Amino acid sequence: MRRKMNKQLPLEGIRIADFTQVVQGPYATTLLGQMGAEIIKIETLSRTQMDQRYGPMFSNLNGSKKSITLNLKDPRGANIAKELVKISDVAMENFGTGVMERFGLGYEDLKEVKPDIVMLSSQALGRTGPLKDAIGYFAEASNFAGFSHLTGYTEGRPGMVGAIWADHLTGMHMIFAVLSAIRHQRRTGQGQYIQMSMAEMVISAMPEAILDYSVNGRDLGRQENREIAMAPHNVYRCKGFDKWIAIAVGNESEWNAFCNVVGHSEWIQDPRFSDPLKRWENQKELDTLITEWSLDHTDYEAMEALQKAGIAAGPVLDGTGLVNDPHLKERGVFVPIGEVEGKPYSQVAHPWRLSDSPTPYYAIAPGMGEHNQYVLSNLLGMDENTISQLENDGVLV
Repeated sequence: MRRKMNKQLPLEGIRIADFTQVVQGPYATTLLGQMGAEIIKIETLSRTQMDQRYGPMFSNLNGSKKSITLNLKDPRGANIAKELVKISDVAMENFGTGVMERFGLGYEDLKEVKPDIVMLSSQALGRTGPLKDAIGYFAEASNFAGFSHLTGYTEGRPGMVGAIWADHLTGMHMIFAVLSAIRHQRRTGQGQYIQMSMAEMVISAMPEAILDYSVNGRDLGRQENREIAMAPHNVYRCKGFDKWIAIAVGNESEWNAFCNVVGHSEWIQDPRFSDPLKRWENQKELDTLITEWSLDHTDYEAMEALQKAGIAAGPVLDGTGLVNDPHLKERGVFVPIGEVEGKPYSQVAHPWRLSDSPTPYYAIAPGMGEHNQYVLSNLLGMDENTISQLENDGVLV
């Protein structure tokens, strides 16, 4: 979906040299690209990419970009990357610690060609400290941060959630950090070196557990679907195959309304459930009783009844449910942007909407090296003979 050229997106005029891979970095640069920044993705055929360049994940994480292939192990490839950085505002990477330096593309190297460059580096555990050389992805970072210790059954082993959310959380922090540094760059003429740790992003998202231990010396441990300050708080099976509803009751007013909705007003005076602490202590029994009610209703029926009474509740949607949900459809969450191999292709819409800016720039992920000519000739001013020689010498792979 191409934007109208008579209106500018917020980040038009900003160019980012994108050395990122896998999820966290590509997610950040795609969102920046959708907001108008020119993202030039530096790739190589000489190394199998972790994101493998195929499948829906790569397509969703690398739209709205241009692609150039460079062999960064060849000094000529690294020098071309430097020339690209020289005409860029930002460089972003999430290789292991020291990789960019070995390419001759570390922050100090890039400052020599672009003194005001904003550079962001993100690693699993950061670039300093005893574990700076550790490699890891979402699982390792979230485990190290202690998140998995809080996830799973009370008597079971640590659990993982069914999405690589730490990468997306880190990607959002990347965006905030980069835009803050660009603002500083515009005001002062100075660049910045931004260092990030995925594990620390996860730690920042779980302050309750840290505060509870700091103040009370208490280790929360695994809570299943429960919440320390609410009961009932769980997911309950509904009518139909693998259908569930999430319900959270936050105060006495909601509890009274909940009891009336499910047809058990006597629970209000039941000594097992008569105050928040007793409900929390007896929630296993309470969950069993609630399930008897929820099994008689579909997930959407249960949600409608509870929401009308002011109670937080919603269905647990699977992939089919997400794509077909009327609310998400009306809000335009899935954007058709073209065809891939003759089949219609949609992308998840930009997660925020601006009232006075044009529609975000959505485009299918580029082919590897699709924009070599544009970058080398149009941006860097190379002639055809030079480009052909680089191709023949294996620099553009």
